[in-house]
Amino acid sequence: MPLGIEASALGEQGRRTAPRVELLGPVRVVNADVEIGLGPARQRAVFVVLAMRSGQTVSRAELVEAVWGRSAPASADGSVYTYMSGLRRTLGDLGRELIVSSGNGYSLRVDSQQVDVTLFDELCEQANALAARGDHRGVTEKLGEALVLWRGEAFAGVPGPFAEQERTRLEQARLRAVETFARARLELGDHVEVAADLEVLVRDHPLRESLRELLMIALARSGRHAEALDVFADARATLLRELGAHPGPALCQVHADVLAGNEMFQAEPDTPRLDVRPCSAARDKDRPFVGRRAELEQVRERLAGVSQGAGGAIWIEGEPGIGKSALLGAALADVDINAVQVGWAVADELAGRFPLQIMLECLGMGRKLPQGESVGSMIERICATGPLVLVLDDIQWADEDTVQTWRRLCEATNRLPLLLICAANTGHGRAELTELRRYIESGAERGTAIAMRPLSFVESEALLTELVGARPGRVLRRITSRADGNPLYMREVVNALLLDGAVEMIDGVAYIDESKAEDAPRSLVAAVERSSKSLSDSTKEMLVWVAVLGPEATIGNIAAVSERPVWYLVRAVTDAVNANVLVEEGPKLTFRHQLMRDTVYGGIAGPTRGVLHRQAAKVLAEAGAPPHRVSEQLVAAGGYVEPWVAGWLAEHVAELAGRAPQVAAELLAQVIDTLDIGDPNREVLQAIEVRVLFQLSRDPEAKARHALAICTDPVLAAEVRQLLAAIVYRQGRRVEAISILTEVPVDPALPEQWRLRHRALLAYLRRDMSNIDTAEIAAKDAYEEAITAGDSFYAAHALQTRWLVDSMRRDHLAALRHVDEAIDLVRERKEYVGMQYDLLDNKIYTLQNLDRLDEADATLGVAADICPVNGLPIGLHVTAAVHHYWRGRWDEALQALTTITGDGPTITYAGLIDAGPARLLLHGLFSLIAGRRGDHIAATAHLDVAEHYLVTTKAELENFDFVLAARALVAVQVGDLRRGYEELAPILQPGYAGMMLRHQWLPPLVRVAIKLGDWEKVEQAVEVLELEAAREPVPARAFCALHRCTALLTRDPEPGLVAAEHYRRVGRPIELASTLGDVAELFAERGLFSDARAAFAEAAAIFAEVGAQWDLDSTSARLAELGM
Repeated sequence: MPLGIEASALGEQGRRTAPRVELLGPVRVVNADVEIGLGPARQRAVFVVLAMRSGQTVSRAELVEAVWGRSAPASADGSVYTYMSGLRRTLGDLGRELIVSSGNGYSLRVDSQQVDVTLFDELCEQANALAARGDHRGVTEKLGEALVLWRGEAFAGVPGPFAEQERTRLEQARLRAVETFARARLELGDHVEVAADLEVLVRDHPLRESLRELLMIALARSGRHAEALDVFADARATLLRELGAHPGPALCQVHADVLAGNEMFQAEPDTPRLDVRPCSAARDKDRPFVGRRAELEQVRERLAGVSQGAGGAIWIEGEPGIGKSALLGAALADVDINAVQVGWAVADELAGRFPLQIMLECLGMGRKLPQGESVGSMIERICATGPLVLVLDDIQWADEDTVQTWRRLCEATNRLPLLLICAANTGHGRAELTELRRYIESGAERGTAIAMRPLSFVESEALLTELVGARPGRVLRRITSRADGNPLYMREVVNALLLDGAVEMIDGVAYIDESKAEDAPRSLVAAVERSSKSLSDSTKEMLVWVAVLGPEATIGNIAAVSERPVWYLVRAVTDAVNANVLVEEGPKLTFRHQLMRDTVYGGIAGPTRGVLHRQAAKVLAEAGAPPHRVSEQLVAAGGYVEPWVAGWLAEHVAELAGRAPQVAAELLAQVIDTLDIGDPNREVLQAIEVRVLFQLSRDPEAKARHALAICTDPVLAAEVRQLLAAIVYRQGRRVEAISILTEVPVDPALPEQWRLRHRALLAYLRRDMSNIDTAEIAAKDAYEEAITAGDSFYAAHALQTRWLVDSMRRDHLAALRHVDEAIDLVRERKEYVGMQYDLLDNKIYTLQNLDRLDEADATLGVAADICPVNGLPIGLHVTAAVHHYWRGRWDEALQALTTITGDGPTITYAGLIDAGPARLLLHGLFSLIAGRRGDHIAATAHLDVAEHYLVTTKAELENFDFVLAARALVAVQVGDLRRGYEELAPILQPGYAGMMLRHQWLPPLVRVAIKLGDWEKVEQAVEVLELEAAREPVPARAFCALHRCTALLTRDPEPGLVAAEHYRRVGRPIELASTLGDVAELFAERGLFSDARAAFAEAAAIFAEVGAQWDLDSTSARLAELGM
């Protein structure tokens, strides 16, 4: 039976007739699937005592003490009589049978197996016994059944000392079960998923050390040792603060083992071999498969190739039921997992709106990637352990991001032992899939497109013989000829005829009576419908919920949405499985074929379908399901939006927008359209909609103006006004943006952070840097006025303008002096913490340009110490990542980038104006590191994301350099040197001057320009470098870049050695390694191979340390061409 529940535990008759008592949540009795209310709170408290001691007599005195305690009123005894009468009355005909008077007390006559608490306790005991035997899989099955019985807090809303005591006991039992469940999953290797689940539980139970022990183990085994140690540090601080105690011996031992690198807590040294397949693959393996020899040979040929390291891609297309999945199953059935890894998933219409969901299933990840991982990096790591076959069936339902990722993976098959196989229905109507097919077909020897044709007459005859176990007679052949060679239709027709008893075997021939021929299904849909026609009404009802819930169709979820208990649904699931309609894929229930789901789902009337999706959404939301699962149901429901959705969406839209911003925007629009003008949720959601659309770079000016017009809440009005100003500013209308902020006075009742945000944004907008000489004079005047008025904020802002002017002039010593003065003005002012972050960001930029990198490290430490709980704002995270990049700390750079979730702990204008430039830097840097490490997939993925950001403001233009560099690198890596050159060349334009440090990108540009013979660009680059170097107050980065380019231009290694010595002295390993690579090439050109080898050895060591595999390989290739 599903979920491993034995029939004897529940009893077949009991499942159908006996009343059930449910205490693990709101207290209720369910009889014949009808819930019976139990009256007021104390009446339910009396019932709880009887239910917990079912079959035993409980005296009135015991009931009084259990409900009222020792301070019971004199009337308590009489109240017991009243409550007993009330319970019997409420229970109707059941009352006298269930509640029996016995002497001086009462007894509840119900089978203990019908009380969910008893069932929970028994399942936990069984799980503990299995754990003692080391049966971890059995433990997860039993505890999975036990934990699904919980519908909320035990005895919810029931008062009294007995209920309180038992509630505490049961909650502790539940937590022990959760820990045992987690421990068993850890033993099964589910480290990443367990860590994600335990992080939530630790937040809910911060003082429970045993949960923290398990979390530390899960993190350590996932390779996240630093985070495991952070858990211990947080535990120590929490226990000391809350209890004045220290961590116990067990937690301390785990901490010591993690620190010592105990093997038990080490991540697996190698990525486990991937073997992810849908359950349908194992099921279809035993089904008859005929014909398709040419197609089967094509797929097997590719499989043989990938096992030898040759990548490739296959596109399979055909009508529904034509045998695409069967072909996949037959081709992959005998693949040796020791030779070839497999990741195989089937896309689903309901989950198709959520980015990369099906890719995660392909990789066996379930919900999310590990922190710091991308799909590309995961696949790279898996391929490093052996050849990999990724299969995506029904790709027509896949989300757009998955399709784009699949396209990028196709490119990677040129260098990875990776075979990609996807299957799609004809007539999908998606342009991106048509383009994907064209790309695969154009892949010459690496690409294959297979069009699935109908079975021939001979093949159809052979399949019929297999299906009926005899040679088909004339009438059977005539009936199945309607299939036009569609194997699924033939299977369903034969199945329907066999179920009806219409087939008779005579002398090895399958005969059908002529009179029954007309009753045979005349279409594939009709055949599929007949498969479920004979099922009971309860099973059909359950199938409807499986169709509605889609990927979330589990026994537990169906029980929640249908309000049917688990034991009621078990029989229905068993019937559907036996009828070959459903299959069990672990805890999930799926239809045997997508057409069956389509048929059941299509049979639900439109209005009813919406009602069911809305009901599913509400129940999942109340159960705390992930927001994206709830939103799947809401989007599918469409139309009418229930009142609860507005509040739920307001609470969860931030998380939803982070995972699927397009869905969040669609839901917001859908909900807002249904709200009355006076609904208080309307202005909240309209403000949120503007924020989400703004983050999607849509610049929703009209919506912002409308939201501002209806805002009555001062805080919301302030946020929308500031968003509107930012939108207008990003469109180049600076004066109008200032007018928007100043057209109404700032409400003095606003919280201080919003008033400060207003001041900061206004000051930023008023700063006109179009003429830096004029800006400098204005800043001096503003500073004097602010000092006279005692306004530290505006004085610091004026000094920041001076810093900007100095930086644009490349007078970094003056810039440092001015930014330090500004920091001194705001350092002790907590209300100006946002300004302090911005100024520290500025200081790091200046210190980097002065090559005072250790001081830049110290400044980052100062910034981190300002608000250690909330962390750095987005801008400083990116600044830190850029700093780590140049210092050769690439893993730290990636860690800084992956922690970015928003604007950080403070609300400043940076969240509006500077987020765009910061995000451009973020994705550009991500892409550049990935590209230099050889992860072409991740590099192009981040460049695709960067394309969504508008580059309109001067700040965005000046922070576009990492994106340009990454674009150039990606183009060069695919062999297009000219395009790579053209991607980077625009930085020579004057519009990119300003704050962009163009000199850091010019040496590689000059190298390629020399190779392509573009001497005009070489001259421009040298002019830029000479100007930049001359403006440096002390020789630093521009000076070094000029020497590097001089070496390349003169083919003399000596200037390059001068730059290398400077990089080595100040601690710039990345530029040092690149310079040494060029120097090694110049030495080799002169035949000085000993000097070339020495330079290359130092460069190679640096490249290897940071993981810059592409740099290492390309430098080696250049030197090999010169005879090294």
